[in-house]
Amino acid sequence: MRTPLAAAGLVALGVLLMANPLFLPVSVGEPTPAYTHTVQPVTEGSVAGFESPANGSNASDAVVAYADLSPDARAAFDRARDSPEGGFGVERPDERVDSLSYPTEPTLGDGILIVERDGERYEFWTRTVEREPGAVVAQRVLLQPAAFLIGFLAVVAGAAVGLRGRLGGE
Repeated sequence: MRTPLAAAGLVALGVLLMANPLFLPVSVGEPTPAYTHTVQPVTEGSVAGFESPANGSNASDAVVAYADLSPDARAAFDRARDSPEGGFGVERPDERVDSLSYPTEPTLGDGILIVERDGERYEFWTRTVEREPGAVVAQRVLLQPAAFLIGFLAVVAGAAVGLRGRLGGE
């Protein structure tokens, strides 16, 4: 009598643990914004592409001369361009450059500028990125996969216990 009950209990526990994405992560706070600045040369694969203002099409006013950027925007452009990662981020809203926009979905002219400097053209991206709180990230990276794996093993164990009982192993 204990064998079918144990098998059913293991399977039920396993299914509950495997279904954890339905009830985890529990939000523990608001996402925090970060403001990123990225610079990359305009190439064929760039957002600006070959039919873009960066390559001489109709909307040539989207190209901004480096000298026309505000001093703060030039400093941010230079810092992003000189960064080994090709960009940098800031945490606080007061660290942003006032003359630049920081949309969550950048488009050409709003978060993406084509900057011409010394005969080269660069895409200058500025955007707002929402970052999840650390506890939510820990739940997604550690807790959910571990719970799913333990649940899967519990289902397998429940099936093994049930088959062992049916096959007369007890």
